[in-house]
Amino acid sequence: MTDLTRLDGPATAAAADQLVAVYRAAMSAPPFFETGVETGWFAQELADEVTQPGFRCWTARDAGRLVGFAYGLPTPEIPPDGWYGLVRDAVGDGASEWLAGQFAVVWLAVHPQWRGRGLGRRLLERLLAEAGTERAWLITHDLDTPARALYRSLGWHDANRLVLGATLPASRA
Repeated sequence: MTDLTRLDGPATAAAADQLVAVYRAAMSAPPFFETGVETGWFAQELADEVTQPGFRCWTARDAGRLVGFAYGLPTPEIPPDGWYGLVRDAVGDGASEWLAGQFAVVWLAVHPQWRGRGLGRRLLERLLAEAGTERAWLITHDLDTPARALYRSLGWHDANRLVLGATLPASRA
């Protein structure tokens, strides 16, 4: 039985090593083949994101072992430069509608041994159920992966080559 639990920023920070381990297992496998360098970037990114207002994380545990997670946060107004500026430029027309003041799904990862059980869907649905915004968005690899199939099955669509967006049901906003 897999248990889902909601964590705030400090609780997620306390479990960071476990999230990094799941990320490493998920992203070092095909088709991503990420190295320890990318895992280090993820760990640094996570350490910053857990301090952001509105950060939330859902984790999945099986017999106490963390086997998956999904986290995100409300998107600030989009500044003209930096990472968000690059995303805004990539989206082009409609960037303000899709990004500013909406909810960003930052990461979703499931350990390869627990894939194919609907765990990613359950984590993402829980995360989005409390988004509190009209829309949500995420950036994903431009590869035909089970994650992209999941997003599309939930009504997400390509805003451009790398950004997917979804209009959330009114009951979630």
